[in-house]
Amino acid sequence: MVQILEREELVGRIAAEEWRGGRRVGLRSWLLTTKSREVAERISELYQGEVVRTTAGGDSHVRRLHARGIMVTVARVAHVRRRLTLESRQGLVHACDGSRVLPPMPDEGKPCGCPDDLFARRAAARSGAGPRPDARLVFYLAAAPELGGFSFQSTAWQLYESLGLVLHESRRAGGPVQMELVLREQRMATRSGLDVSCTYPEAHSVRRTSMVKSALHLAA
Repeated sequence: MVQILEREELVGRIAAEEWRGGRRVGLRSWLLTTKSREVAERISELYQGEVVRTTAGGDSHVRRLHARGIMVTVARVAHVRRRLTLESRQGLVHACDGSRVLPPMPDEGKPCGCPDDLFARRAAARSGAGPRPDARLVFYLAAAPELGGFSFQSTAWQLYESLGLVLHESRRAGGPVQMELVLREQRMATRSGLDVSCTYPEAHSVRRTSMVKSALHLAA
């Protein structure tokens, strides 16, 4: 099973969603959170960062990044986790890859019973009867790998689907690979005729990178 290595020391996290009213909602721009003022300022220079807030004492710096895409470097496949999960008040009750049950569930390896059809999967997730995407990455910014590692997490179906190709290409390439995280805006009309839009992340442009090995070492 592919897992994010929890012991790794990261300098910050980048998000494309936030909690509102008990559910995750897509953002129109990237959101950086870091404890380092230097990291916040450097990334603001790279991606037109805008100060959102700084906690008392400067323990946390939050920046809104005005960039459509961010090129990142993933050191190894183990830094990408792509699964479907369902949780209850008691915690995790289901984890799978769409066909087989994944750890830490006791029935690991058995058929998960999820529908093969993507539309049916989404419908089950919306009703609360089926699992939702849980996609997580640990990466370096390709433009500034010396800053250290960052994390990214999303529940977007679009990222979950695009990461399937990313993982396939990563295994073929071997070693560190680069991908571009992109924010897409989708417009649609509701049944009542109201125009609405939503923003979601996708992963694209996978290729092998020749970055120096020492620059890709994540501190334990």
